[in-house]
Amino acid sequence: MAEFLEKLIQPIEPRIEAAALARVRRGLATLHGPAAGVAGSMDSAATSASNLGRVGGRAMRPLGSGLSAATAKASEFSKAIEASNARVLAFAASAGAMFQVVNALKMITRSAIDVEKQLMDVNVILGESATGLEKFSKGLFAVSRNTAQAFDTVAEAATELARQGLTAEETLRRTNDALILTRLSGMDAAASVSALTAAINTFNREALDSTTILNKMANVDAAFAVSTTDLAESMRRVGSTAQDVGVSFDQLLAVTAALQQKTARGGPVIGNALKSIFTRIQRSDTLDQLEELGIKVRDFSGDMLPAMTALQNMANMFPKLSKAQQAHTAEIVGSVFQMNNLRALLNDLGQDYSIYRQGLEKAT
Repeated sequence: MAEFLEKLIQPIEPRIEAAALARVRRGLATLHGPAAGVAGSMDSAATSASNLGRVGGRAMRPLGSGLSAATAKASEFSKAIEASNARVLAFAASAGAMFQVVNALKMITRSAIDVEKQLMDVNVILGESATGLEKFSKGLFAVSRNTAQAFDTVAEAATELARQGLTAEETLRRTNDALILTRLSGMDAAASVSALTAAINTFNREALDSTTILNKMANVDAAFAVSTTDLAESMRRVGSTAQDVGVSFDQLLAVTAALQQKTARGGPVIGNALKSIFTRIQRSDTLDQLEELGIKVRDFSGDMLPAMTALQNMANMFPKLSKAQQAHTAEIVGSVFQMNNLRALLNDLGQDYSIYRQGLEKAT
């Protein structure tokens, strides 16, 4: 430090008095001693600190060494927890897989027992031998596969048909047709079997089989705004009455399609309406009143014409009648409750390109 101060005062102008310069020099000499002492004290403190570190040994460990050890131990504990979690998850997955396998085996066993029971129930009615029952069961499985229906549904339909005294082959064929009707109409198996049975038994004079009936219904369904359900429900309600008044199966499908497209009332309502109309039009007093209006409803032998022929003649004459005569005629034939349906039918039959005629072509 003395040398540094010496350099500071050297540039001072030579005019500084010698006495003042001497006093400055003496002051610098006085400061030199304490500065040296301070420097010596600092060196001694550094030496003592170094000796203290060597003597303390483990008691003076570097700051943070204990925290690092704790961090290492926590990391090892975390790894152990992760490993145990992985083992738990693996065990849960294995246990779940085993549980599913056990459930699958139980379901397979239960299904096999149910199938065997259903086959036995059908065979109680059919009375087939072991060989015949095996062949029949294969046929049922083929029907289930072809119609995309559960075996329970197939067995239910087969049981209903077997009660009708059919052979095993005929039962399989009608079961297949009934389940196709189920897919087309949305009806359950029992309702489809009932509809096909009603059609076959009602129109037995036409020698219709279940496949032919199903094809006719599907053709009409595809051509008009009427569903297979509407056709089946209408046929179930009016089939017998229609057969009595000379209405064929094709005509019944066509007239149902015409009324459904005209009124959108649904198969059950249309079937009941047609039943009422066909019942009232064959009464002798109704026939007499219609003949008085110039409507031909009887043949040369005095027997009633087929109902659809009589209704066609009525539709041709209906526009020529007065309003009062139209209302009276509609009431005596259709009653108060079915007048709207009768008028809708007569309106369609009176057209050159009627829905009824088109439906008859599709059904034929």
